Amino acid sequence: MRTRSPFILLIGILAMCLPALVLACGGDESAGSAAAVESPSTEAAGPRDDGGGDAGGAAPTEAAGTGDGGREDAGGAAPTETGEVSDASGGGVVEDIGGQVVKEESAFLSAGDDHTCWVRADGTVACWGSNYYGEATPPDGEFASVSAGGDHTCGVGADGFVACWGDNEYGQGTPPDGEFTWVSAGGEHTCGLREDGSVDCWGDNEYGQTTPAEGEFASASAGGSHTCGVRTDGTVACWGDNEYGQTTLPEGEFASVSAGRNHTCGLRPDGTVACWGHNEYGQTTPPESEFTSVSAGRNHTCGLRPDGTVACWGSDDYGQHMPPEGEFVSITTGESHTCGLRADDSIDCWGSNQYGEALPPEGEFALVSAGGAVHSACGVRVDGFVACWGDGGTPPEGEFFSVSMGTGHNCGVRVDGSVACWGYDGDGQATPPDGEFASVKAGNSYTCGVRDDGSVACWGYDPHGQATPPDGEFTSVSPGAHHTCGVRADGSVACWGAYSSGGTDPPDGEFTSVSTGGDHTCGVRSDGSVSCWGNDSRGQGTPPEGEFTSVSSGRYHTCGVRADGSVACWGEDRAGQATPPKGEFASVGAAVDYTCGVRVDGFVVCWGSRNIVIPAR
Repeated sequence: MRTRSPFILLIGILAMCLPALVLACGGDESAGSAAAVESPSTEAAGPRDDGGGDAGGAAPTEAAGTGDGGREDAGGAAPTETGEVSDASGGGVVEDIGGQVVKEESAFLSAGDDHTCWVRADGTVACWGSNYYGEATPPDGEFASVSAGGDHTCGVGADGFVACWGDNEYGQGTPPDGEFTWVSAGGEHTCGLREDGSVDCWGDNEYGQTTPAEGEFASASAGGSHTCGVRTDGTVACWGDNEYGQTTLPEGEFASVSAGRNHTCGLRPDGTVACWGHNEYGQTTPPESEFTSVSAGRNHTCGLRPDGTVACWGSDDYGQHMPPEGEFVSITTGESHTCGLRADDSIDCWGSNQYGEALPPEGEFALVSAGGAVHSACGVRVDGFVACWGDGGTPPEGEFFSVSMGTGHNCGVRVDGSVACWGYDGDGQATPPDGEFASVKAGNSYTCGVRDDGSVACWGYDPHGQATPPDGEFTSVSPGAHHTCGVRADGSVACWGAYSSGGTDPPDGEFTSVSTGGDHTCGVRSDGSVSCWGNDSRGQGTPPEGEFTSVSSGRYHTCGVRADGSVACWGEDRAGQATPPKGEFASVGAAVDYTCGVRVDGFVVCWGSRNIVIPAR
């Protein structure tokens, strides 16, 4: 059993529809037609990366691995032993489906280890946060519920069958045949409730966590390495790891139960909460109060009171048990973060946001630039103001029409044509020259921009001449790790800087766009075909045939948008960065080992090991 032992799950309740986070596409000069997502380079331990890449014309980031954790949650109003439920929101039609409270037109919210998922009112699933194993890339289709686990996610489809995505090392993502009413994803195992009340579990069984007790159950909750369920008579049964007493039950009846990493909490019919198991951080010491639901995370627990307020106890190293003010209708706890659903269908998350597991800022965006620094993104809102999250820093005030993330620094073009930069400036990469610019791209410790007169200006780190552009008129420029390429006004490509693999030796011909990667470059020709040059050790320089509108070079992979809007990728795919989802895209940006694209509806989706996944509407 691997050292990462996450927890899991569960469910929010009550939402006619979640307000959309709009991320409309915008222009990216280096990636052809309107590339709204860029991924400039960054390094793992400092502002300079000797092997960076590019996404949408700048060099990409070194991805970080996901963290350790585990959790479980029992959200929503709690069913009684008779199957009746109390509606925490105070209205609407409620029914009990497998111990899980479902309100008509409701959406389910589930916080996993380092990612979060929800079911929209139309039945589609959106996820955000860690996506190292694809756990935040849900399949198409309509779902009745979703459960986010450690590094995997499962959902019950509208047809009753279970679909899982993400890590499947122990078979936790391979559900058995047949229909289910509910599913709960644990650390490295999953359990589901069938219509006859029996529980089926699959995945890691080192501690017996997938060998359920007998009986008819109303609900079941998969934790780190144990599982608990409430039978229809109100008794609780637990099985699996009991190192900390997490499966040693107290006496009495329960309405619902929530299994965390190494502890368990249950809601009694009188509204009191009882917890058992690991208590190093006080996660099994609930306050004296009446609750309608309880959710156990890794080392913290949260409960929802009848008045809609949230109380949390246990570890608070990331602020995960410091809820915002106001009323909620459901809550769900993750490894080190907590999310809650309000009555107006909005979602609030608090605690750790290292992997983007808490929601990115709300609002409508004209474009977004992701990947300049690990766990970060910046976007230009439709009102022209820039918002950044993760490690994106604090942008200056004022209106912008573009933004680009580099290696620890970011730059944007204001509406008056001036350039503003912020972040690390050890090599002068965040100190732009005066003058008006049409575009700017932040690279690996240096920055380049095209002025209004078509000349290129670069500033910052320049040991290889990558920041010393040639004379002439250009339409776009793309800074990479150690070399830069630009498209001249006549369509020819010029490159400067250094790379032994030939990344600065462009072929002849007319191009509409160019994108520099780690030590390779790709460009779209005037006939729509793609040509690449430089390092091809992993196939990143061998594009498929066909007509493309834009291309983006990552470190060891490349992606492009075809004329029909589909995305094609080639090169290294160890983290799934070259396996794009289906759909029609307006632009794409390739980073080190993840890729993001803007769909034609303006919303952003990402794939690969990038640890910020922006949820699509």
